[in-house]
Amino acid sequence: MTCDQTSKDGSDTLELGAAVRLFDKTATAWLLGQAVRYLNTADKEGELAYTRAVELLRRCGNDLLETVVGLFRQVKSGDTALRWNLLHVLGDAGDPGAADFLVYSALKQLPEAKEGAGCESDRDMEMLVSTMAVHALQKVAVRFPEVSRSVLKIVSEKPVRPILIEAVKVASQLGLKDEVRKILPAEQHWILDIRQARIEEFFADPQRQDGKERTFTPPRSGPLYTAPRTVCCCTRKEN
Repeated sequence: MTCDQTSKDGSDTLELGAAVRLFDKTATAWLLGQAVRYLNTADKEGELAYTRAVELLRRCGNDLLETVVGLFRQVKSGDTALRWNLLHVLGDAGDPGAADFLVYSALKQLPEAKEGAGCESDRDMEMLVSTMAVHALQKVAVRFPEVSRSVLKIVSEKPVRPILIEAVKVASQLGLKDEVRKILPAEQHWILDIRQARIEEFFADPQRQDGKERTFTPPRSGPLYTAPRTVCCCTRKEN
């Protein structure tokens, strides 16, 4: 019962493969499987089908949460993609009853870091699942503001920094910035200053005319060079 992230023709889509049997037990499970399938399509038809599947799942009440919890118990810990997708759908279709499970998923203990494991270690993959749980909780809280404070439970537990940062960002976006400030120690208040940039900020406007009269060329190296840098994540070869 595995979840393959690549298709046979090489396209970047998720195929349920043998895992499709996980979704055959009930009508809710089948519909959940369809949502997972359409979530990973790139065309407009797939997006519309996903939206319709979510609308139907929202009518399933607590059965949706029970189905997701049951699937989590059945899949292997290595089935990161499948669990990530399930949490994504639960965020879009879940009701307030899903909050506790999402908090639990966000705070689940991560595997120990292993030196030389590269960029896709078990710890990295599980961190993706925990991060999705945080953002799924945000989506539920947007629809049901009464569960917004559940995010504070994640912040209070002081998870590993990447998860804590995501939880603080979500709490701030939900209007809980003051509560977070009270929870975090002073040395971690810098997290509250992280903002989510708009996509437009990353594109230069070729029609801009200002700045040409300044005849200034930004430095390409040295201490004044402030552009983002990319670092190759690779394993170190032993001599």
